[in-house]
Amino acid sequence: MTAASASAWVISSEVKTLNLYIARKLVAATLAAIGVLTFVLLSGNLIKVFDLLARGVSAPALGRFILYLLPVALNYTLPFSLLISAVLVFSRLSADNEIIAMRASGVSLWQVISPALLLGILLSVLAFWLQMDLGPRCRFRMDLLLETEGTRNPLVLLEPGRFIELPGNVIYVGRREGNRLYDLHVYGLSGSGKVVRDITAHEGMVTLDEAAETIRLELRDAVVVAADPNAPGDASRLQRVAGQSLEFPIEYGRQLNRNPIASKFRQMDAAAMLGLIHAYAERGIDTTPLRLELHRRLSLALSPFAFLLLGIPIAIRARRAEPAIGLVMAMALAAVFYAFLTLAQQFSGAGGHPELLVWLPNIVYQAGGLYALARLARR
Repeated sequence: MTAASASAWVISSEVKTLNLYIARKLVAATLAAIGVLTFVLLSGNLIKVFDLLARGVSAPALGRFILYLLPVALNYTLPFSLLISAVLVFSRLSADNEIIAMRASGVSLWQVISPALLLGILLSVLAFWLQMDLGPRCRFRMDLLLETEGTRNPLVLLEPGRFIELPGNVIYVGRREGNRLYDLHVYGLSGSGKVVRDITAHEGMVTLDEAAETIRLELRDAVVVAADPNAPGDASRLQRVAGQSLEFPIEYGRQLNRNPIASKFRQMDAAAMLGLIHAYAERGIDTTPLRLELHRRLSLALSPFAFLLLGIPIAIRARRAEPAIGLVMAMALAAVFYAFLTLAQQFSGAGGHPELLVWLPNIVYQAGGLYALARLARR
């Protein structure tokens, strides 16, 4: 072995060691950031989960709900986690002059950041799968689970402070303690959806007959205001009866079981969306909302790599006392990224090509990051 080849072998071995060193730091920081950010994002739904548990939803169903929610949360936590880990790792390497030492040993900047680039590509591929396939299917199953639980146990639907629509009735519950209800309003609807009966009660009980698929309401001291069916024309004669105890059933089963689960755009995978776009185009229906949703997913799938290219130059330029400032700058620019997605959504019904707004920050961040890295590499 010649001296030149021996030197090259030593440098190659050192580069591999440095790459493994940087890769371990990046992977550890990214996994930690994913764990923390995903927990924070999921914790925002834990209050709803505990509330559903208190209202009778089974624990296994709640476990599946959280499991389905996880891929949806990862769609947003993956890019931020990679950005945070890149800023923290490379700002520390820069502050400790490790990058300067590596480059003084003949290692180029591109070789130094190659583990991060590889990790960014891998996470972008994972984000693509989450955005285009797994995430929408889990979102659909999550909504289907809640709908199924509502059909299996409609008492879950009686959430205090909300108007609940059941076949032929709209029910409002002010407060609920188990099967005991307080501050009740029951609005009876006609076939055309017009209110024909208004029942108010301070207190009531609710029971479920699963065999008959019926909810039974027992109202105490109810006040009933009903339209007079014999009133001529459009006359608004009302009949008022107070001080009654009422019991009446509400059949929920047949209608709820017959209602189809509508598949919204965000519940469709990429194949379903492309097929629907083709069908809409043949029928002359505006495809702008569908195209915008598809481009939004593609842009988010590439966002981990864009955030990485954005974070590395900011981290390397940060001095010893400025890693926190670099992190704040990177997070602010990431917030701008999502602001453009929201802005594009506002123009979804205006025609044109609002998807260009979705791609603008992705293109700018990747081009700007590559340009900044190229300038740092020439130093």
